[in-house]
Amino acid sequence: MNIKAFPINRRAFVGGMSASLVACAAPRRTWRKTTADVVVIGAGLAGLHAANLIENAGYRTILLEGTGHTGGRLHTLDDLPGKPDAGGIQIGAGYKRFHAIADRLNVECYVPPPSERGSLYHIDGHSLTAQQWADAPQNKLSKQEKSILPDRLFFSYLKDLPKFEDIADWMEPQSQAIDIALSQYLRDQGASKEALRLINANLNGNSIDQQSALHMARTLAIFRAGGSPTRYVRGGSQRMTDAMTETLRSEILLNSPVAAIEDEGDGVEISLTDGRKYGARHVICTAPFAAMRSMVIEADLPSEIRNMIAALPYTKASFAYLEASEAFWKNDGLPETIWSDDPMLGRMFVLDDNPAIVKIWLNGPSASLVDQLDDQTAGAAIINRIESARPSAKGKLKFLRMFSWQKNPFARGVYHHIGAGQGRALAAAAQHKGARLHFAGEHLAQQSSGVEGALESGQRTAEYVLEKL
Repeated sequence: MNIKAFPINRRAFVGGMSASLVACAAPRRTWRKTTADVVVIGAGLAGLHAANLIENAGYRTILLEGTGHTGGRLHTLDDLPGKPDAGGIQIGAGYKRFHAIADRLNVECYVPPPSERGSLYHIDGHSLTAQQWADAPQNKLSKQEKSILPDRLFFSYLKDLPKFEDIADWMEPQSQAIDIALSQYLRDQGASKEALRLINANLNGNSIDQQSALHMARTLAIFRAGGSPTRYVRGGSQRMTDAMTETLRSEILLNSPVAAIEDEGDGVEISLTDGRKYGARHVICTAPFAAMRSMVIEADLPSEIRNMIAALPYTKASFAYLEASEAFWKNDGLPETIWSDDPMLGRMFVLDDNPAIVKIWLNGPSASLVDQLDDQTAGAAIINRIESARPSAKGKLKFLRMFSWQKNPFARGVYHHIGAGQGRALAAAAQHKGARLHFAGEHLAQQSSGVEGALESGQRTAEYVLEKL
């Protein structure tokens, strides 16, 4: 079927008139393929960027977003004091796409003031400074490890990982030799049982038994290429996707979860959970693979794509936001950050002094543990842990709210990581070029990670679709 693209001269609106009305008089077999040139599933960074590129080329685009807002995992909690972020926060100096879009849309990215380095360590129920750690009874590391601080153990064991000349080298066949569990790699490097326990306590992942050493080699290559300084978005990261949303002319349909995607050979039909149907010449799905597991996908997909949709791990992350009546961390002579092996404490970060806001970050099993509790019970338990670790906090903290990414059905985790043994399949998925159904998102970036990875993948996929339109 040859359908001419046409420019859109009107400004569409978020949650506006259903595009199915355009073709209500046409036979079903026809209209379901001609609702739009391209339907983009997911209105996060990847989806918004892809839609912008496609509509600027003169094609009709519709975005389907499952939640009630755009932004995806760039999510600012505007209802809380200080408007803290729950999703992507840091903007690396090497994030060229992000900075270019931010400059074009007048979104301010700023360098935060330097913060106090170091942490207060709360291990086995005792609080210790960096100076006390080496000789503390709670330090049960091996003789060779005792002088290494708990939050530096992990990176001390990663120094012998291969250094990729090009970040995309993680996809090369020879790199798959390190596609083994982090726990195995760390043991091979001489890590003690206690070191493994402490590393796992606050891993940016779910488990050292699950996460691949290849993932860390890729992550370190991205860090080395990124440069400094790291910036933040003024007013919260979601201001970026708000600005991107505002500039789009395409129709954005909120509260529109996708139930099924069917490639019919000359077009793609998308069925929503409420029964609405949309058709397009091409579909770009930017939903995280974990969120796609509830969709029925009828398409000729390579096994690597199906395997990754079924099994790519996403890091469980739950956050507690607390308000302090005063900045107690400024008065007790201790580092403001807490690093703990307590599964109900994890890491404590100070977000701001005015208003005084604290964020507790729990990953993996700790996130699963806190998710089993109701929010008020979890908040009370976390405050109790902070007061125990830091008596100066006693009576000064008020629970604001919990936030869990794995409870969000449209995310199911805060970001992906390469699971042990999954490198080859994920590399194939990242390089896959579909016929009519295409995939994008931070999980399919080749050269970047996080917010820049989402933009990279969205742009690459949009450019490929434009070649086929």
